[in-house]
Amino acid sequence: MTDAVTTFSLDIEPPLPLAKAHEVDLLRKAVAGKPSSITLRGRLASLHFIQDRFDEAIALYRQLWDEAPDAHWATMLAECHISRETPEDDRLAERMARLALPLAVEPRDRAQVLAVLGKALVRQGRREDARTTLMEALDSDPSNANAYKRLAALDLASGSTASALDTADHLIGRGVAHSRVLAGKVLALVGQGQFDEARKVVDLERFLHRSRPAAPAGWPDLAALNRDVRNELERHPDIRFDRYGTASSKTWRVDQPAFASSVAIPALQDLIQQAVIDHVQRLDQEESVWVQGRPARGILHNWCVITDGEGYEEWHVHQNGWMSGVYYVDVPDSITSGSGPGGCIAFGLPEDLVGDEAAREFGQTLIRPEAGLMMLFPSHAYHRTFAHGGEGRRICLAFDVLRG
Repeated sequence: MTDAVTTFSLDIEPPLPLAKAHEVDLLRKAVAGKPSSITLRGRLASLHFIQDRFDEAIALYRQLWDEAPDAHWATMLAECHISRETPEDDRLAERMARLALPLAVEPRDRAQVLAVLGKALVRQGRREDARTTLMEALDSDPSNANAYKRLAALDLASGSTASALDTADHLIGRGVAHSRVLAGKVLALVGQGQFDEARKVVDLERFLHRSRPAAPAGWPDLAALNRDVRNELERHPDIRFDRYGTASSKTWRVDQPAFASSVAIPALQDLIQQAVIDHVQRLDQEESVWVQGRPARGILHNWCVITDGEGYEEWHVHQNGWMSGVYYVDVPDSITSGSGPGGCIAFGLPEDLVGDEAAREFGQTLIRPEAGLMMLFPSHAYHRTFAHGGEGRRICLAFDVLRG
């Protein structure tokens, strides 16, 4: 039994008081009436960034930076420029990150700026400069997942798997075992041909959990709950197609599904919360670096993914989670009764990172979804989905257990 943590609590992320789309409208009017307000403009800029309106976000962040130079404004300007993905924006991102550095006093803030600077340098092809910068970020804050992710990617792309493994083991030895570090260790072990050791770090045979919860009070069965959840999701004012910066492709998403007025979604969140708590109690009997790294307090964060025939998820891990999962709200019959991979979820490794042969050697676990199925798995387990190519929508509520 692990002696790292003996208690666990899980809070559900508070529901939205207001849809972000509606909040943007209100903030625009408020800023027009009080254009000098830094608070209003800062919130509006952050919402523009979240909603992929990078030009509008840049305009506001530029105003804020010009009026009161601050590390946060400069860092967000750098993030916005990187997101526009042009060579000129990459250079502007570097410039803003360098301006932010002397203003970032706290080690965590400095690491955040350096991680952004490292990304801008990578995008310009300046890999050695980027590696030095990202190492400096980890020296400032070893837990910075963005810095580690980009450093590991550089090492793995150059074939420096021993260096990638050393960095992962060094951080784990210091008590840093977030999902990017564990995923990086898996990739580095595979790169060195240590497939059995790599599989043990993920260990889906022990840690992939599947269940079908009972319907909550107020619904006769899961089918009735699922219908109500689907209705609330499809009417959500913040539903968006092809959200930037996610693994989703040709997919509809809702980043925060629950409102204070929602009924079915909170009931489903309660089911997920209890399933996670029950699973953690079982996990506490297991020995693993992942289990030992679990938080004492977690926060359940949900989002919705809706895919028509062409939608799918690329290979990814959940960087901010400790445990992740999915509940299938609706699945077309062609997926549930199918025989091919269409519409299924697969756990394995990305071929573009380890090569086709190594990905085959590591192995793949394919799971056919059906409405009412819930799965829990380590956040560092790489997974993807396949387009189902048919009629109907595959709807799921995905979730992370964040560190509280």
